[in-house]
Amino acid sequence: MFEGIFSSSIKPVWIDGQSVEVVRTNRKKTASIKIEDGKIQVFIPKRFPDKKLQELIDNKTPWIREKLRIQSEVPPTKPKEYVSGESFTYLGRNYRLKLTQDLTFKVRLRVGQLVLGVHKNLPDNRREDFIRGQLVKWYQEHAEQQLKDKTSRYSKALEVKPKSVTLKDYKSRWGSCSIHGDISYNWKIIIAPHRIIDYVVVHELCHMPQHNHSPAFWKLVERVFSDFKESRQWLKVNGGSLVV
Repeated sequence: MFEGIFSSSIKPVWIDGQSVEVVRTNRKKTASIKIEDGKIQVFIPKRFPDKKLQELIDNKTPWIREKLRIQSEVPPTKPKEYVSGESFTYLGRNYRLKLTQDLTFKVRLRVGQLVLGVHKNLPDNRREDFIRGQLVKWYQEHAEQQLKDKTSRYSKALEVKPKSVTLKDYKSRWGSCSIHGDISYNWKIIIAPHRIIDYVVVHELCHMPQHNHSPAFWKLVERVFSDFKESRQWLKVNGGSLVV
């Protein structure tokens, strides 16, 4: 159980026996809820009435419970060590990292392995950063090509024309679509299986005619990607494991 931090004017708020941390901010009107690592935080304006706070919690309790349930199902992610034999995932398939002493110094995909040359005299304090940096570069290059190809294919099906397609290093989202039609994707989505990447691409493209998450938006997504609910759930449960 997490101990909440409350303003002196706020009575402790609880959900299913778990305390909620209430944080008053300088924002004027909006309130928001953040759930991370099983901890519930509610951010509200300084003058937000206690009654409205309780109403907000009551209204959002089913959503909060669902978020907590999903987080409890997320498999723990073991930190990468960047050593030979370690498993890395690309397009939903696992590949073993093979470190060699050749002088190419770039990642190559060969017969079930990601092969990378590392200089034998590279100091230990620089070795991990070099290996991760080269892997990230390789993933990003492949992500750009895959995502542009998929965007082009699904754009035709949806009869839309994105203004641009770029990669980002988002922390908590898989893609974005501006009102001007600029599409950006989290490059780490390339770690996921093809069908999950396709869902993200379709999701963002559908925001061009429907810049919202209305029933009309989801109907459009379903028209092109019928099993979007399964893919969306997969991302909720496994998204945290898409790391390099």
